[in-house]
Amino acid sequence: MNDQSLEGRIRDYDDVIRLSQDGRSPAEISYLTGIADGTIRGWLVDHRKPWTRYELFRPTSSEQLSYAIGVYMGDGSISKQGNRSVLRLHVKDREFARRFSSTCAQILGKKPYSVRHIADRDKYETTVANTSFCKFLEQTFSQLDPYIRDHPSGFLRGLADSDGCPAITTTKKRGKPWFFVQIVVATSTSISLLSYARTILGECFKLKATLVYKGKPRPRPYENGFFHSKKRVFDLRISRFEDIRRFSRVVGFGLSRKQVKLESAIAVRQSFGSGEKAVEEWTRNWEHGKTEWVRRKGAS
Repeated sequence: MNDQSLEGRIRDYDDVIRLSQDGRSPAEISYLTGIADGTIRGWLVDHRKPWTRYELFRPTSSEQLSYAIGVYMGDGSISKQGNRSVLRLHVKDREFARRFSSTCAQILGKKPYSVRHIADRDKYETTVANTSFCKFLEQTFSQLDPYIRDHPSGFLRGLADSDGCPAITTTKKRGKPWFFVQIVVATSTSISLLSYARTILGECFKLKATLVYKGKPRPRPYENGFFHSKKRVFDLRISRFEDIRRFSRVVGFGLSRKQVKLESAIAVRQSFGSGEKAVEEWTRNWEHGKTEWVRRKGAS
């Protein structure tokens, strides 16, 4: 037995069961397969299953599973430790980490996974140690497509919670104030991911989205200097106002701070249009912080 992966152990187990049903003894099976005699007796006599320590995951289509796929593709990562794999989410938003923890717990039938604060980076992290669940998430778009299309809103919501946001602009156009609302569904260096998400938006919800080139990622500290990525970053954006309203209704953001901001911007756009009055109404309740619009204290 040279293949120690989960798939390899399951194949070995199936071979052992087949040979046993053919009347072979554990010693004969060990000789024929090269599997340790103790392992064979554990499977045949003690009725142990090779996937027990892997907590074998059997996927069932659901809104939660589709959301988890979206989050993994957007902000998640998988690290490998020998034959074990660990799903990790490392983000600035505690609500997001808790939501993902709870979602994975529902999928796997567990209690919510712990969320810990990484003080030196001011981030929140949750991890899910389930090898077969990780292997499921690492499949190709075509393999995951049936689960996504069963619940497309969950997948898009997971992406949007990861790297998406309501994009509200207050600027001047031909010398006059201008209020503009867009939705960034996802931001990524992966054209294939954004193109797939655009296909789901169009085919499942009749929503039009476009790819917008953002440039290259900002340099980030690495050892004694800065790491400069050569990859290009793109946004997947919805710009048509009717599509923005429909996205809010049928998909929306799972994170309350993003969804509240989107609904507030839609309300301003509907009531005050896109000119000076809209800018005045928006800035009466919202102010631009370091990186995004935040609600003013005492705002209604």
